[in-house]
Amino acid sequence: MRHVFKTLLSAKNFQVLLLFAFCFCGFLHAQTGPYPNRPVTMVLPYAPGGTVDIQARLLASGLTQKLGQAVIVRNMPGATGAIATDFVAHAVPDGYTLLFASSAQTTSVPLTEKVNYKLEDLAPVSASGRGTMILAINSQVPAKNLIEFIAYGKANQGKISYGSSGTGSVGHLVGALFGARAGLEIVHIPYKGGGPVMSDLLGGQIPMLFGNSAEVMGSSKNPKLRILAVSSKERMKQLPDIPTVSEFLPNFEMTAWQGTLAPVKTPRAIIDIVSNAIQELSKDPKVIETLGGYGVDALTTTPEQMAAMIKGELPVYIEAVKAAGLTKPIN
Repeated sequence: MRHVFKTLLSAKNFQVLLLFAFCFCGFLHAQTGPYPNRPVTMVLPYAPGGTVDIQARLLASGLTQKLGQAVIVRNMPGATGAIATDFVAHAVPDGYTLLFASSAQTTSVPLTEKVNYKLEDLAPVSASGRGTMILAINSQVPAKNLIEFIAYGKANQGKISYGSSGTGSVGHLVGALFGARAGLEIVHIPYKGGGPVMSDLLGGQIPMLFGNSAEVMGSSKNPKLRILAVSSKERMKQLPDIPTVSEFLPNFEMTAWQGTLAPVKTPRAIIDIVSNAIQELSKDPKVIETLGGYGVDALTTTPEQMAAMIKGELPVYIEAVKAAGLTKPIN
């Protein structure tokens, strides 16, 4: 044993040991050095091309510049976002796997679907956008405003349908909540995406929808479309002449936020780094203008503010889920 030790300490082997120690220390520094020291993956629960995807890529581009490492968007659609959310919830909590989600993944999906994650598995980082749902009807419907449409609906109970991008989607739930609050019996028709819904509304196959702001605003000048109201608490800056539903049905408010979350055990220091960078981006006039073009209001929230926002919107989603007649499966 003593002979082996002397051999290892020979000049030649000692140099090898020094080189090994140097490389090993370098490896440890790479693993424990300042965050981030390698690319970050931002997982998105939706397919490429939609409004949320556009926001995610805008955010990723800005974060890449601010963090000094590439932030890569990975689209992981399926199961109304549950697949992506579960993936991130159970990822290594080191800040290199983040989730860019919307309200659905923390509210309606866990309320209506059997998922393998809990809200407590995710740590809020920062909300960066909020989208309003817009009530639009086909121009052939004999109603010029929301009061006339509600009267028309009451005269045709059970005969009016509305479309959404899918069962349990925000558009579905907002429509169900509106029907319940207004005393209307309206029939929900689920589609596979917002594009086909808008197409059928313009074609007259369905008389109404609650669509996301980007989709509806893109067709706002189409003579076959009539916008009646928005679901936000205040009127949209982009549509100042369009009233809110709450102006006719008091306290009606249901919107969809978009924001970043991380696995729950992610160190607070890392969460703060990402959150502060997102908050800076959300104040950038160019970002605000770009999001506004899609009907999305830029938000600036701390992790605590985002957590409070999620908790605060849960009661209205619970009411909407009940109004929609959705029950969470037991098995």
